[in-house]
Amino acid sequence: MSFPTHRPRRLRRSEALRGLVRETRLATSGLIYPMFVCPGTRIRQEVSSMPGIYQQSVDQVVEECREVESLGIPGIILLGCPKPRTPAAPAPSAKRAWYSGRLKRFAKQN
Repeated sequence: MSFPTHRPRRLRRSEALRGLVRETRLATSGLIYPMFVCPGTRIRQEVSSMPGIYQQSVDQVVEECREVESLGIPGIILLGCPKPRTPAAPAPSAKRAWYSGRLKRFAKQN
């Protein structure tokens, strides 16, 4: 069989997708900034394995989002930092972990 006769175009559907899959071009427009959110207020602790990245409370994340936007980085990924478990506390189930209203409730509490 030679070259495929059908060439899928799913990665060329929009300018945003084309920008992410372009060949060997490094720019801030192709970056996604990781942000670790933890419970509390006015918390900012450095992640030891990722210099320059911090675990932050919601109020600090909002401020840093503004800074990231001003740098021209178009996207962020929010990663939650769970509270440490005590031996008496059971491990959370996967079903409970994926709840769409959880982040909204977390933001309202802080």
